Amino acid sequence: MSNSFNLSSLVSKQLVQSLHAKGKLINTVNKSYSKDFTQKKYTPGTTLTMDIQHQPTVTAGRVANVQDVENITTSVTINQWNAAESFTSIEKGYSMDNEKDVRRYTNDMASRLIRQMELDGFTTMMNAVGNNVGSPGVDAGSLRTWAEGRAKITDALGPDRDCFAAVNPMGMVALTDSLKGATNPGKSISNQYLSGKMKQAAGLNFYESQSIARQTAGTTTDFALDVDGAITTEGSTSLVCSLAGTGTITAGTKFTVAGSFAVDPESKVSLSYLKQYTVTADATIAGNAVTLSHSPAMYSSGSSHQNVSSFPADAAVVTIVNSGSASTVDAQNIIYDKDAFTLVNVPLPPAKGGSHSFANYEGIQIRVGVGSWDATNDDQILRVDVAYGWAKLREDHACVVWGD
Repeated sequence: MSNSFNLSSLVSKQLVQSLHAKGKLINTVNKSYSKDFTQKKYTPGTTLTMDIQHQPTVTAGRVANVQDVENITTSVTINQWNAAESFTSIEKGYSMDNEKDVRRYTNDMASRLIRQMELDGFTTMMNAVGNNVGSPGVDAGSLRTWAEGRAKITDALGPDRDCFAAVNPMGMVALTDSLKGATNPGKSISNQYLSGKMKQAAGLNFYESQSIARQTAGTTTDFALDVDGAITTEGSTSLVCSLAGTGTITAGTKFTVAGSFAVDPESKVSLSYLKQYTVTADATIAGNAVTLSHSPAMYSSGSSHQNVSSFPADAAVVTIVNSGSASTVDAQNIIYDKDAFTLVNVPLPPAKGGSHSFANYEGIQIRVGVGSWDATNDDQILRVDVAYGWAKLREDHACVVWGD
């Protein structure tokens, strides 16, 4: 005897509902690149490369300075996550009366997968975004701080539209507390204050997330280093530093270099603040020297992608942003335009044996497989899989807001 509903189909439909109701980050980023990867031969660990459109230059006068097209490439590594549940005939049931239980199991599985996808996404952002405002270890309750983050995205020619702002729970408390003395047009402020959740302010669409990346600072207590050798290569993503003391510097650490300012991406005019970077991989200091892998890459006036006023000079001071203590853990809330990052979802092959179906929601495909019945143990396995990767597109169209 079999159950009176199609189990894999029911689970697929419930997954779509869960993606819509629970997904926040995954529903507010670019997912258009997924259509470029439709073959069913991707395995976990596969790295895919994508082109990002180049930046044209302009020349004064009659004679053109013809440039080659210089696309920037970005890469995404595919991850695969799954959740599986074992059902005996008693737990699974054989009538429509038990449909609500199957939906409940499915909702739990979907929630865990979505949480993992968003954890990976926020971690990718933390390790790619150099722009940052606020202070580590201090929840940013001032709307001015958030507005400054939005301004940095505007300086980087972010699109003229509201950005999203993902906030950890304690950060949301600080934000809503800041509304106490605010004006109250149409009772919109009081409604947000009573709900305890900021929704929209300063050109930002806020939402609360428990998946915000938290960065653990390294063990070094030396927060001022020197550049060891001037940078001369366009697109450089590493910086050798001396006078580094001892210890480690971890991924997600932010830093600036004296004398190297951010620039307007089109006019190339220097802005009023230093270019900010994030460390992309843990680094260990040895012999008072350390090499910092960083994002974004550095481009000087020798490239159409210029993003700094000048390359870091030899012996320029490198200042690490830190709460002042080693091994501290700080939230990295994030402001982002929807096209700053992309979620690439790739298809999985059909399940082998048993039955399967696919859930599709806004470019995200999830495979649902129901194994054959195990007559010995009166058991059947329900498994849900997703394969995806996160990649930066315009990391300067995002900004970290430090929190506690």
